[in-house]
Amino acid sequence: MQPVVDYVRELCAAEGLEQCFAALERAVVRLGFDGLVYSSYLLYLKEGASPVLLRSEGFDASFLKHYVEAEFSDRDFTIKRILQGDLKPIDWWREDERGVLEPEERTVIEVARHDYGLCNGVSIPTLSNKEEIAGASLVSRDKGPLFSKLLDERIEVLRNLVRLFHDRIHSDPLCRKSMMLEHLSNLSDKERKILEFLATGRPLKNIDGEEVTPAYANKLLTGLCQRLGADNRQQLRYILGLYRIHDLWDRE
Repeated sequence: MQPVVDYVRELCAAEGLEQCFAALERAVVRLGFDGLVYSSYLLYLKEGASPVLLRSEGFDASFLKHYVEAEFSDRDFTIKRILQGDLKPIDWWREDERGVLEPEERTVIEVARHDYGLCNGVSIPTLSNKEEIAGASLVSRDKGPLFSKLLDERIEVLRNLVRLFHDRIHSDPLCRKSMMLEHLSNLSDKERKILEFLATGRPLKNIDGEEVTPAYANKLLTGLCQRLGADNRQQLRYILGLYRIHDLWDRE
């Protein structure tokens, strides 16, 4: 199948997270879908963590904004299934036809269909462990039987394409840095400064006292350890070194 061949070639040649996602977007559109969103949630970031949400042009930005502001993730049955370790593709409305959705869960896909024209969708989970869950949702504006036929014919191909994308970005250091930066996008300038200094390995008493005093840095670090899922400062230093977050911030 030529779209698959083209996708593999483009994905291999891609540099960085945006180019990898653009390759997946083109493949999904070639296979008959209107758009997609890829999401990643780090479960060990206990407070204030931002999910990674990569949206294609054909996935309504207004719905995604509505989804985030209404905290639909708390009643999203696809997320619940992934958290349970179920990585099988999930056809949104077939789940409803099976009668397994709670009323608040059904609301999520009703809003997508009736308010934003995303008539059908399928979620393809890619990861479920104690640290992270991830997956992609593909949508179609088709109201008739074409979507079901398309899904029956191409679901395994789509599943493999999404998994290839997931594996590619999780094995690429630049992509992983970009994703971690997105997860930590709501850090304040002072919190960034403290983490950057902590990554140097120097004692906090040597931090520049003009913007952040050592006492204030010590106070904020307790909360930062909790938010980043670190048991102590040594573990937090390890996380910072693993993703080289300070280097990535320098290139913003």
